[in-house]
Amino acid sequence: MMMMTSSSSAAEPSTATTAAAPNATVHTLRFGEVIVGPQQMLNFVSPILGFEDQAQFALLPHEEDSPFQWLQALQNPALAFVVTQPALFGMEYSFDLSEAVAKALSIESADDLEVFTLVTIPDDAPHTMTTNLLGPIVWNRKNNQAMQVVLEDAQRYPTKVRLIPDEVLQELEAQQANQQGPSDAAQQAISL
Repeated sequence: MMMMTSSSSAAEPSTATTAAAPNATVHTLRFGEVIVGPQQMLNFVSPILGFEDQAQFALLPHEEDSPFQWLQALQNPALAFVVTQPALFGMEYSFDLSEAVAKALSIESADDLEVFTLVTIPDDAPHTMTTNLLGPIVWNRKNNQAMQVVLEDAQRYPTKVRLIPDEVLQELEAQQANQQGPSDAAQQAISL
């Protein structure tokens, strides 16, 4: 078993496996044509649940200083997931990674890994966005292999955890009632 902790700062990917690989042009519906470096490519050794025909993704930034990124499917220009790291929202998020997952991703060190969670944003209420702690995306940056891991403890790791705390929402509502703009934190959280 290997203990995984979600961190709020991404380490630089290893250049040993990505330096010789060329950039790729990715066609997307959301972003148009995007040039993606090899360090942004994720090759899923086991697919994201429900998307078994999608094995290659690119990790794209949402915007500068955003806690969100996009996991863009390379084979399907219309498919992109919003992802985040729970630590960016003040959550303590750690779990044990099984030996089978460590072997499947060829993990040599926990320092080579990055963990993301999928975000769901309702069209009619983006401020109620949630993230899935039960099915994190684990990415070995050293070899660009990734997989969605389904954790065993659904009580500890729910599939829908609110990202914006009620206190921030109450602040937003109060400021809107007073005809003031929302705080920077509230505005950033709902800017997707």
